[in-house]
Parts: sequence; structure tokens; C-alpha cells
Amino acid sequence: MTLTEAAFWTKRVGIILGVVIGLFFILIIILTSGDPTPPPEYEEANFACTETKEEFLENRLEIPSLEVNADSENVFEIQTDTGKVNDLSNLEIINVHKYKIKTQPIDSLIQAKGIAATLGFEEDNVFRKGTTDYIWENRLNSRSLNVNAKTLNFIMTTDASYIRDIAKENPLPTENEAIALAKNAIRKLNILGSDYNYNEAGNITTHLIDINPDKSFSEAPSLADAELIRVDLHKSKPMISVRDNIQNSNAIINYLSNTIGEPTEEEVIINDKRVKVFNYSTIVTYPNPTTSNISIYIGPEDENSKILPNVYRIEFTYWQLEQESCGTYELVSPSYAIDKVQNGEGSLVYLNDKDGDEVEQYQPKSVEKYTVYNIDIAYYEPITQPAFLQPIYVISGDATFKNGTRGEFHFFYPAINYDIVEDRKEIEEAPMEEESSPTGFGL
Repeated sequence: MTLTEAAFWTKRVGIILGVVIGLFFILIIILTSGDPTPPPEYEEANFACTETKEEFLENRLEIPSLEVNADSENVFEIQTDTGKVNDLSNLEIINVHKYKIKTQPIDSLIQAKGIAATLGFEEDNVFRKGTTDYIWENRLNSRSLNVNAKTLNFIMTTDASYIRDIAKENPLPTENEAIALAKNAIRKLNILGSDYNYNEAGNITTHLIDINPDKSFSEAPSLADAELIRVDLHKSKPMISVRDNIQNSNAIINYLSNTIGEPTEEEVIINDKRVKVFNYSTIVTYPNPTTSNISIYIGPEDENSKILPNVYRIEFTYWQLEQESCGTYELVSPSYAIDKVQNGEGSLVYLNDKDGDEVEQYQPKSVEKYTVYNIDIAYYEPITQPAFLQPIYVISGDATFKNGTRGEFHFFYPAINYDIVEDRKEIEEAPMEEESSPTGFGL
């Protein structure tokens, strides 16, 4: 386990659990106490991301699942703090976020050339792969770049043998140095939106990488044994957002903040006026929860690379989100999600030995029992372009294997109650503060 890997979200479950469960219990109190009253969209879901329910249901989450060996048993034991799953189904309403539709820009080649130049390639030395990809190669430092013409997502790679030769002669940066180098590379590319706040604590994780003789990657046991450091950028999105220009916002914001911690703040323009928004967020996770959709591989300095000499590989998939959530939706209860997982309807996304290799390719295992310790809410982002960023339940704990060893597991289950999705509802907006009233609130 690496130094900053302790920040990896699967190891942050305890912190996230405290925030999320705290948030839901606060919502119970808010919804039942009458004062402070939350914004109407959190009292009654507005289903506002599409005009009709059919449009939204076309985008039900489908999450791929890992295979286990045929002799595995689907036995679950619940050992949460309370010994049971809290049923909050009547009170759980959460934001859903909409992705900006990505179409091929007219100046696609120009933008791709900009990416190539930033990464150290001769921008005019480009090859086309049909109409779908732009490709660059640099024989001097064994690097290649493939940019998707439509999305401008890309992957930059370096020959593994070349990396191993460089690593024999030059020292690897520290993990903190690798993080700084990865941030610098992303800043230079200048293609991320504000939804990636990689300066926020916990939104960056690292893994030490060992290059195997067959050029595949595995996890190195220590920095001295590593040849690369993979830096993963994560993002978070608001589950609940409170604007400071609605009546009683001060009470709502202070109540939430004093109970579950400080929110993040942002300013948006609404009706030509600047409005401060307080966001209570959770993490975004991916089909493989040990990595992210943006990974930068940092290695020893390469004298043959005049630009970004420590960057050997970048896996860049970015789907930009609209600034504000598109609507609110009701969730199924955690107990319902657990039942579905026990019935074999969940998606097993992580299964590994304790302190096992989180980099090498997954191999099916024989499971005797799953012991559930945590049930959390997160948002799920697939590798292909989605329409909406939707919430999931993350059901995690310890796995007991048939050979007597123990490991860790994570199941994902879609959290939206698709059975009750309705057409878009017009819900009366929260009353606004009087013009003479102050609109800014300190925390």
C-alpha cells in the first residue's frame, strides 16, 4: 500500500460513510422538523432531467460485473455499525447531473494538434486512422499518441522496454513529486472543466507500478521497486445544493454545516445575478474503482523528452458535466439495494486479497461469504459517454474465500428508484430573499 493510496476512496469509506449517513439523518430531521425547511426539490423529486420518464429510463444504469468461480457462494452477513441497513427510502432525494453532449468540433484537428504539441509531439506530423483518430509517434522517446477525433479523449503511451531502461539509470520521483508533476501536465493541457477539483483533499490517489517482463503492469511493493507512479484524478459532485438567495438559507446552511462539516462553495449566475451555492458532495467512481478515467503515469526524468520529461503515459477520458444539477430523483432504500445484491442483481466491481495487487488484471476467485460493513452513496461514471451522472449504492466489506483467506469487495447497485420515475414536474421554487435582505452568509 503506497503512502497516498491511503486516500484512495475505497480506503475513505469510513469518512464518506460518516458524511453520507450523517447527511441522510440530517435530512430526516429537516424534513420532519419543519424548520429549517429544505428547498422544495429535496422534499419532492422534480424528475427534471428529461421532459418524459421514458427519456430518462432509456438511460438506466447498466454496470458490468466481475466473474467469480463457479463454486462461489452468494452468502451475505450484515455487520454495519447498527447491525442492520437503515431504511431511508421515503426521504432520500438526490441530485442527478447532466453531461454536456459531445459532438465533433469543426476544429477537431486543430485542437488535437494542440494536445499533441503540449505533450511534446511534432503537431504537424500527424497520421489519420480513418475518420476516427489522429495519431502521432515520436521514435526518439518511444512515445505514441492516439486522439479520438470526436471526443478529443486520448491515450499517450511509451514503450515499456524504454521505460525500464530509463528507470535503471535515473531515480523515480517521490509520490508527492509525482502528484505535482501530474497536476502540471493536466494544467498545461488546459482541457478539464471545473468539475475536476484535483486540488481538493482526497481527490488524488497513487499506485506504484512495476513493469513485468511481458510489459504488463503490476503493483510494486515499494518505491524502490517501482518504475512508474500512477496518479489518478478523481472528482466529486453535489448530492444536495443550497443557494444563499432563498429564504431561510442561513439556517439550512448553518444547520448542515455544523452537523456534517463545511460544504464547498461556488458562485453561479442566475437571472444575471451572482448567487453563492453551498454543495454537499460525494465522490464519483468508475467501473474499476481502483483507478479513474484520468490517469497519469510519472517516471524518472527522460533527457530525450524536452517537454513533460517525467510523463510516460496518460489515459484521458473526460465527459464534461453541466454546471448545475438537472433535477432531483428519489432513491431506493439501502435495504432494497442489499436485497437485490443478495439476489445476484448487483455488480461486483472489486474483489481482492487483503493488501492484494490493485494494478494487475483481475482473476476470478472462489468466495465463501461476503461480510458487509459499509453502505455508501456515490456517483457512477462509465467509460463510454453517458447522458446523466447517476447515484449508486456502494456495498463493501470483507470477503472470505474458499481457501480460508480474506479479502475486500465492492458491489455497485443503481440507487435511483426507476419504478417511480415520472415526467418532469413543475415544483414551486423556494421563496427568494427580499431584495433588501443580505444574500451572503458566513459559515
